[in-house]
Amino acid sequence: MKTKSQPAGQSRQRRTIFQRILVPTDGSPAARAADATAVDVARAYGGCVRFVSVIDTDRLVSDFSMGTDGDFGDVVERLKAVARAVLEQARSRASEAGVDAEATFLEGDVTDRILEEAATWHADVIMIGTHARPHELHPTLGSKTHELLRRSTLPVLVCR
Repeated sequence: MKTKSQPAGQSRQRRTIFQRILVPTDGSPAARAADATAVDVARAYGGCVRFVSVIDTDRLVSDFSMGTDGDFGDVVERLKAVARAVLEQARSRASEAGVDAEATFLEGDVTDRILEEAATWHADVIMIGTHARPHELHPTLGSKTHELLRRSTLPVLVCR
């Protein structure tokens, strides 16, 4: 079967399965590398990005308060404020690059919430940062990144 050729001066629109990119971010250098990669891919292929930051507040309060009489409510609120600021910066950088971007803050088990958000938002891929070096991949790969790799049914792109 013959196909119609593309008219001169027009390029074929590139298609990719990575149209909806979910990016867990915490503002670290590794996370910012994943943020930038996601923005580059979305810009190249006409996709969109959703940045997500998750804090497991129940576990955080439990871990910090063991053996102390301290109230960590203020600490948790400051962490939430920092997470929201990181999300807004990531969203703003993506928008400045001409990429449709959203940002959302979630609470709960980090891996569970990322996977739930990916499913609910119908993400095509999860892009996440890591500090791992090739010869040290497993020991330094973040436990949450490692867990995402094991549990996700979506492709997970790990950025250094």
